[in-house]
Amino acid sequence: MSVFKAILYPTDFSDLAEAAKNYVLKLREANAEKVIILHVIHPMEFSLPQFDDPFALDVAAIYAHIPEIEKAILDKHQEKLQQLKNEFEKAGFKVETVMTVGDPKEEIVKAAEENNCNLIVIGYHGKGLLERILEIGSTAKAVIRKAKCPVLVVKKEEKE
Repeated sequence: MSVFKAILYPTDFSDLAEAAKNYVLKLREANAEKVIILHVIHPMEFSLPQFDDPFALDVAAIYAHIPEIEKAILDKHQEKLQQLKNEFEKAGFKVETVMTVGDPKEEIVKAAEENNCNLIVIGYHGKGLLERILEIGSTAKAVIRKAKCPVLVVKKEEKE
């Protein structure tokens, strides 16, 4: 019987998320059964200001095409999720994919609770001194504070 019935793997498709993915794959050796792959799109990625300025006609023309651009971006994200799903299934996991819009910090914790996850595996950038002092960013820190299940934090390996 596995301790890890359901693992939440949030990804932004970065190199850091790739490092975390490798740890999830290793957990299959510990009889982990299921992976929920979560991709959260921050609402600010698609929220653009409206311009009433008549001198901004070129900008307005570009904005007219935003829905197609957004759809292309979402299609690409869905394609990447499917690739990850295939990779995890090949390793022997049961897999679900979830793509949602919201604050990643909140959505990760929410998804872990809704899916009764036993573990969250997340990448961590390891910010510098200024970021630590100002507490800028760090989705991983917020998830650690709010999650009701254990969180495995994976730091990107430094290249020598």
